[in-house]
Amino acid sequence: MADEQSDRVTSFRAFIQSAEQGGEVPSVSEDDLKSLHAVCVDRSRRYSGKDGVVGLEVMARACSPDANLPAVWLRHTELRLLVRQGLLENWRHGTVPDDAVFRVAATFPMNGLHFDREAFTGLLPSWT
Repeated sequence: MADEQSDRVTSFRAFIQSAEQGGEVPSVSEDDLKSLHAVCVDRSRRYSGKDGVVGLEVMARACSPDANLPAVWLRHTELRLLVRQGLLENWRHGTVPDDAVFRVAATFPMNGLHFDREAFTGLLPSWT
């Protein structure tokens, strides 16, 4: 079990290093993004609004067995950043982004650590 945990951490770190150098972040399941988001919102509620660290084991339990955990984490981290910056206000209900946001975030082309914010929001439906 310890070897599996160590391998998971090593693999996670290597993936993040690749992304830091502009590497491609593959698409993930929309449901995995939603699950990780729910865990993060729950954790924030439990700990007075503070974003705590969600460990790999927690992520693994929240996501599907075949999930690419670092890809889900990076995409969710970028999604949370867009929310904090107020760029997704038109596509949120409280702490929960619309399904369209998760759908785009799961598959939007991502090379490196960040989405092209204008292109990302341009793919979301307009509510005019």
